[in-house]
Amino acid sequence: MAQTFPPPAKIPLRFTSDGTFRILMVSDIHSGVGYNREKTVAALDALLKAEHPDLVILGGDTAGPGVIHIENGAELRDMLDGLTAPMEEAGIPWCHVYGNHDDNYGLPNEEAEKIYESYPHCVSEAGPEEISGVGNYVLPVYSADGETLLLNIFALDSHAGMREWTERWGLDPSLRPLPPDVGSRGDYDTVNVDQVLWYYETSRRIEREAGRKIPAVLFTHIPLPEMHEAAKHRDEVGIRGIQWEDVACTSLNSGLFRACLERGDVCGIFFGHDHLNDFDLTYMGIRMAYDASLSYHACQINELRGGRVIDFRASDPAAFTTRTVKIRDIMGHAGDSVG
Repeated sequence: MAQTFPPPAKIPLRFTSDGTFRILMVSDIHSGVGYNREKTVAALDALLKAEHPDLVILGGDTAGPGVIHIENGAELRDMLDGLTAPMEEAGIPWCHVYGNHDDNYGLPNEEAEKIYESYPHCVSEAGPEEISGVGNYVLPVYSADGETLLLNIFALDSHAGMREWTERWGLDPSLRPLPPDVGSRGDYDTVNVDQVLWYYETSRRIEREAGRKIPAVLFTHIPLPEMHEAAKHRDEVGIRGIQWEDVACTSLNSGLFRACLERGDVCGIFFGHDHLNDFDLTYMGIRMAYDASLSYHACQINELRGGRVIDFRASDPAAFTTRTVKIRDIMGHAGDSVG
């Protein structure tokens, strides 16, 4: 490979010999001590066998909240030993972003990251220490022969809530933004400005190195305010799928969506967080989508439980296709929650 930036993932990612690359995204598993390992692992394994992804992305809130949660490294490793076994045994690369619940019970994401990255097929990266959050990174995907960069996968930490945000930046803790409108929730954080700048400059450097703009997709846990605004205009944005709850986003816009528009490389942004939404839409040329939830422990809905598949072709990676996949469609009622 002539190009040296971004560096290849721990396991180099490539399109297959038939010119395809498939991502499976699952999120909001909310596992931890006492979680239903058998059900969860069986559901994830069924998704892998049905969809044969080239990369699996855990889209945040892998752990917690409530009675089922993670408090220390030993508990996290025990949970991940079971949860990631389907990928590890099949030799499928996987990565993750953090959600707003992963570090709620005392294990910092900085410490959790070391455990995640210790798994042989985990291609996540801690990312730059000088910017906010843990797990801000980009994974390059090359042609089948490994010679040509075709696609970039950005991962960004969307943090937790406004209280943590004011603490991080030394702001007055009484500062609270007003909610976007009646019926939505605005006390969540989002990708911070320094992360937006990192994405922007990283994207520019990749273009300089490659001599051309490389199509990209971006994964983060908490949805952007633009998802909330776009969802109000169902016909104009071509909503597909289910919306059974309000978009739970921040009220303070850090400019990520506009940065993606101005750079012109990101063609898709994918979220977890909202358990009762699995819809996708296209706003200003960027596809945005949820993956619902794979949880058996937190706001679980048998009709929605599953993940999202994103398919790329080497001939035109920007023209990806995406769809949801349901556990019930694969496993029948055997994949439902008990009770």
